[in-house]
Amino acid sequence: MISENLTIVVDGGASGCRMAAFDSGGVQCAFAQDGPASLSTGVENAWRHIKQGLSSISKQIGESNDWLPQHLWMGLAGSLQSARYEHFLSLIPDEINPVVITDGHAQLLGAAGGKPGICLAIGTGSVMHWLDKQGNLSYAGGWGYPVGDEGSGAWLGAQLVNHYLWHRDIPSSKHNPLTSNNPSRMFAALEQHTGTDVSDLQLWSTSQSSTKMASLAPIVVEAVNHDDELALSFVNRGTHYCQRLIDLAPDDLPIFVVGGLADLYTTKLKSIYGERCQPAAGNALDGLYNYATEQRLHANE
Repeated sequence: MISENLTIVVDGGASGCRMAAFDSGGVQCAFAQDGPASLSTGVENAWRHIKQGLSSISKQIGESNDWLPQHLWMGLAGSLQSARYEHFLSLIPDEINPVVITDGHAQLLGAAGGKPGICLAIGTGSVMHWLDKQGNLSYAGGWGYPVGDEGSGAWLGAQLVNHYLWHRDIPSSKHNPLTSNNPSRMFAALEQHTGTDVSDLQLWSTSQSSTKMASLAPIVVEAVNHDDELALSFVNRGTHYCQRLIDLAPDDLPIFVVGGLADLYTTKLKSIYGERCQPAAGNALDGLYNYATEQRLHANE
C-alpha cells in the first residue's frame, strides 16, 4: 500500500477520538480509536491521543512506528478557541501539514453529504451546524459544560447529580417536589458509581470535567428505557433545548441528529419536525475525507 496516496482523518471529541485512513477511491482501509482529543479538555492530551492513534494506523498500513502522514485532516472539538488552537498546532511535527475544522463541521459534512442541511451533534457535548441553500455555514450552541451544551451527556450527568443531592438534603418525612415519595431508580445506580460519602460526592458536585459528567449519562438512558419519571423529565427538557437550537436555522433544511445520544432524542424530534428528520448519510470521518478531497480539487484548479 502506498501511504502517500492515503487521506488520514481524525474526529476528536471529549469522550475519545476516531481516526481513519482512506484510499484514493474513498475506501476506508485503516481505523483506530484512542482517548479524548477535544482541545477544551487538554491540548497536550489531545495530541498525545492522536499520536497514539497514528501509531495504530501506521501498523495497519504497513509503515514503521515513526511514520507520519504528509497531511492530517482533523475535526476537533474546542478548536475555535484561538490560544488552544495555536498551542495545538505548535505540538504537531513540521513534517505534517495539519488542517483543522470543528468536530461539528465535520459531522455536518458527513451527515448531509456536503449538501445543505442541519446537523445536531449531541454526545458528551451538544452543538448544531448548518449549511443553507446559499452555501453559508453557521452554528449555534457548543459553548461547553458547565455553562452550555444543554441536553448533552455532560448536562444529563449534572442534572442527575443535582437532583440526587437535593434528594439527600430533603428529609424523607417532608414532601420532596423533585422525587415525590417514589425515589428515582437512577439514585441507587448513581450511588454505585459515585459512592455515598460526602467527600466522594463533592468530587462530582464540583467537577468541571464534561467527560466525567457524561460518564453518568448511561444511567439516565437506562432509566428512560424503564419509564423512570425523573429521567423522562430530563429528556423532555433536553429535547426542548434541542428544539431551540434547531429553530435558529432555516426551516427548509433537512435535520440530521448524530452522536452518542442521537437515539435518545431522535424519536421526540421526529414528532416535532416529521420528515425533516432524516438518517445521516455518513459520519464525521466520511465528512473529513470529502472535505479533504474538495480542498485538494480547489488547490489544483
